[in-house]
Amino acid sequence: MKLDKKNIFTIPNILSSFRVILAFVFLIVFYQSGLDNRENYLTVIILISALTDFLDGKIARKFNMVSELGKILDPIADKITQGVLILCLMKKYPLLRWLFLLFAVKEAFMGIVGAKVLKKTGENKGAMWYGKVCTAFFYLVMFLFLFIPDIPIQIANVLILMCSFFMILSFILYAKRYKELLS
Repeated sequence: MKLDKKNIFTIPNILSSFRVILAFVFLIVFYQSGLDNRENYLTVIILISALTDFLDGKIARKFNMVSELGKILDPIADKITQGVLILCLMKKYPLLRWLFLLFAVKEAFMGIVGAKVLKKTGENKGAMWYGKVCTAFFYLVMFLFLFIPDIPIQIANVLILMCSFFMILSFILYAKRYKELLS
């Protein structure tokens, strides 16, 4: 991996780094119980995070700014953001505990096996479509939980189960892909 200023300080990498900062801003704002319009701030933070997530990939591909660092930084920003969201909302939506466990197992597997694939092939192909669908649906569900704070728990549970489905599907498809690459 070539690391020089040209490959580090790209707009997509800056956007991914900004998303990491936004995750911690979300965490701080989430625990400010006396803050007026807290849900609105949290919703805006998630919208900005999702928008920058979408834009960093588009900009990287359109302007030929795809970098090995970006292929690593973007998913790390995603995982930090997703982990923060699940942890913050877990108390209100207990079924998120299951999603967090699934998330932790999937990401540990992806990190360990992904590193083995990278070592063997020397390439990081980046996220696949099923990972992107999983991430997009996850953001949609979290956005709904923040934007509609009084969502009935039955509907919330269905959304969490749907999120779990996409996460399991993504997990299975990545595991199959990694198995093929390691064979």
